[in-house]
Parts: sequence; C-alpha cells; structure tokens
Amino acid sequence: MDDSTGQPAEARLITGRYRVDGLLGKGGMSEVYYGYDERLDRPVAVKLLQQPSPGSIPAAPDSPEAVEILDALDRDRKRFLREIRTTAQLEHPGTPAVYDTGVETLSDGSPQLWLIMQLLRGSTLEAAILRADYDAAPPTIAWAVSIAAQIAAVLTDVHRVDIVHRDIKPANVMLVDGGLVKVLDFGIAILRGAGALPRLTQVDRTVGTPAYMSPEQCLGKSVTSASDVYSLGCLLHELLTGEVPFHASTGMPLRAHHLQSTPPSVLTLRTDAPAAVAALVAAMLAKDPAARPSAENVYAALLPLASAPAVPENSDESRDPTLPFRRPLLAPPKRRNRATGRPRLTDEEADQLQSNVRVLLENDRPSEAISLLEDGLERASHDPFLELRLRHFLGATLFHAGEFSRAAPLFDVAGRDYRKHMPPTDPFVLDCSYYAGHAYAEMGKPDKALPHLRFYVQNADGSTDDESAKIRESRFVIAQMFATAGRPDEALAELKAVRLLLAAAFGSASTQVRNLDKQISRLSN
Repeated sequence: MDDSTGQPAEARLITGRYRVDGLLGKGGMSEVYYGYDERLDRPVAVKLLQQPSPGSIPAAPDSPEAVEILDALDRDRKRFLREIRTTAQLEHPGTPAVYDTGVETLSDGSPQLWLIMQLLRGSTLEAAILRADYDAAPPTIAWAVSIAAQIAAVLTDVHRVDIVHRDIKPANVMLVDGGLVKVLDFGIAILRGAGALPRLTQVDRTVGTPAYMSPEQCLGKSVTSASDVYSLGCLLHELLTGEVPFHASTGMPLRAHHLQSTPPSVLTLRTDAPAAVAALVAAMLAKDPAARPSAENVYAALLPLASAPAVPENSDESRDPTLPFRRPLLAPPKRRNRATGRPRLTDEEADQLQSNVRVLLENDRPSEAISLLEDGLERASHDPFLELRLRHFLGATLFHAGEFSRAAPLFDVAGRDYRKHMPPTDPFVLDCSYYAGHAYAEMGKPDKALPHLRFYVQNADGSTDDESAKIRESRFVIAQMFATAGRPDEALAELKAVRLLLAAAFGSASTQVRNLDKQISRLSN
C-alpha cells in the first residue's frame, strides 16, 4: 500500500486501460471502486460483479442439472451485458453514463463482469433522509415531490424499452450537483432478476429490498413496470413522512404487510401534504399491479407541485418553447423515421441481410442487427412471404435483445399469417406462438400470453430435448400467468404438473424440483 495516496502499490488494470483504485462501496453482489481511464485521462467508477465459479454450482459435475444451471448463468451474463448496453443508449440525465462493460475470467475460473461508469459526486438519498429532522423541520413537500418526479421520469424512459429496475430504494438514488437525481444500479437489478419472470432453472431467490418490494415480488410472481411504481410509492411515502409505509411487527412479517395491510395515509403523518399527493401515493401502493398508475402518469401528477405550470391555453404543445423547461426530464418516445421510395429488397439481398444479422448476433451486437432488419422489412413490402420471413426474424432478434413490447406484436402478426397456410404443428407456427407467449408474459399481460402459450404446449410434440425443455418452461410460465391473473387454483395445478415433468427429467431430489416446491409452497400460502 502506498501511504501517500492510499492506493494499492500495483493497481489492477482492466483490459489494460481502466485502473481500479480505492473501494467506494459494496453491495450484495457488487463492489464499486474509484477508477481511472488511462486512455482518456479521466476518473471513472468501476463496478465489479461476480458469478459463481463452475466448482461452486450446487449440483454434481457433468450432470444434466449442472449443465442446465450453467446454461442459465451464461444466459444471465449475456442478458446483463445486452441490457447494460440498452441503459447506455437511454441518454437520460437521470441515469449515470455507461462507458464500457465486459467480462474477465478470474484465477479460480469464475467470470467477473465489470462495468465502467460515470463517477458521480454527491450523496445518496438514503443519507439525505437520515440527516433530515422530520419531527422538528421536515423537508418541504416540493423537495420530496421533485425527487420522486425525477425518478418517475427515469422509470418512464426505461420502461419504454422493457427494462424494470426491480430495486428502487433510497440507497439506489443519488443527489448530485445541480439538483439532479440519478437512479443507480440498473445492472445489478437486471443481473439478479434476469427477467421479469421467475425462471424454472434458477436457484430460488427474491429480488428487491423488503421495505420497498411490491406484493408480486414478495410472491415471486412476474415483475413488471408496475412493481417499480409500487417501490417508488414506498419511497415517496418515506420522502414525505420519514417513514416507509410498512414495518415488520409482532406476529406479522413485513412481507405479509405488503400482501395484506392497507398502507397508512400520508396525511396521518404529514398534515400539510396535499390531498392529491396522498391519493397518488395510495394508488401507487395498490395491491393489484393493474390498478397502479404508470410512471409517466406519476410524473405528470407530481410535476405541477415540482414546478409552476406555464402552458398557454390553446397552444401547440409540440412547438411550445417552454416545454424543455417545464418537462426537462421526460424524454419523448424515440421515433424511427420510415424511409420512402427505397429500392425493393431482392432475394439475394435478403439472404445476405440474414447472414449479416446472424454474424452480428453471434458477436452480441443486437442493436445493429435490429437496424438492418428494420431497413430490410421496409423494402420487402412488395413480397408478402419475404416480408413475413423478415418480420419473424426481427421479432426473434428483438426478443433476444429484451425488447419484448416490440417483439410480441411482430410474433402475433407473423404467427397469424403462417397459420393461414400451415398446420398448427409447423415449426414456424410453433416458434411464433412460443415467443409471442413468452414476450407477453415478460410484459405482465396474462390475457395475451396465455392463449399463445397454451397453443404451443398443445401442439408441440416434445420429440427433442430442446422442445421438451421449452414445453416445461412454457407450462411454468403459464402457471405464473394464472397467478398474475388472480387464478391461484389453476396456477397450482399447472405447477404440480410441471413438477412431474421436472422429476422425470432431472430426478425428484434435483435442484429444479426443490426450487419448484418453494414456488408451490409460496403460492399455497
């Protein structure tokens, strides 16, 4: 150790460029360090995450169970890297700038994922709440509301691209110079969640922080944007009153309060709070995810209290020059310009396009692959079958990039068109129903997911190991959708049927079966 600087004598370099200096902090699965980008001569934050080494997998080496778990860990890693790139593309002032990411293999064989980010200078919201004196001089309503509005603006932006934070809490929010709020730890939340739905093959775990967890998170159900709104409701309640809505009590754990108890009104602890804000918090804390407002609606409701309205009556808001000042943090949806007068796509060009897309996907560059397919699709309208092939391919690419809200309708349309000419058991028909069902499930839409998933299960024959695994996974998701739709008896029946399939494939004492037993027990309570 160099006593003059407090830095290691031989600091670690990541990819020969990013120097890892002193520890900033650590969480459940990560450590954050002061760092330095030696190429661009600037300070950075270095976040290091580590997955289990192959030798620590809770299964016999080379067993089907171990292979399944290792495959799941690999999917988690790839999805983490893809979604980190997605957050890097948001360009929202409320998210830290992401500079670089990758993975290294440590000496014990375990993979370590690293993330290079903007070094923020400020304090966490957790520290600000702890410093505040809510009894003698509570923070102003405007202070609380403006912080929550900025978080809602960030969530609005990330929910548009199918990212769910899963762990909104004061420790994951930072106040920086200029009064900006930064929402942190998207990467950690995504890595731990690895999808909106619990996975059949993953070790049982609940993502989130108990005081801020939605009822559906407590039950291990599908996690959607509504879960983030619930967590933000808990946080806004705390910002206004100094107290989270629920505390563990004698004879009633915190989880039970989230599931059963009516949250106390903000007005009981903060008499000067506007009634509209108290009503908004109550709506955000609704037990039913469908009853909660969207993050954008939360932003809109809070904005008048965070800044004075300045919209002239009967004005054209799209050209109002005050708009960037009144709504500076709510980025508009990204619109893609459709080209006109483009040359038709030939069969040869289509074949080359699909080859190029496969190369991009093999190199984990889905954004470029999506752009190529969108361009090709616009040029293929003259040939219905070519357009159908490209729509199917684009849907698959979007799905694997985690853009479920864009993928689902493409599979819907492609599956409908395939079924006009092909039997229900055709691989193209089944592929569309499988991915449409899973995409809608990831979005938390059981009414749309269930018909597709049941169609797939009824028509897939399970003749290969891969198809058998997809049937098991689809039936598990069907159970999740039944639970989400408030049909617990059907959910339990489906989970018990899946248990028989898992026991036949992996053995009744396997991790998969033990995992599922926990899900069954949780749903039965």
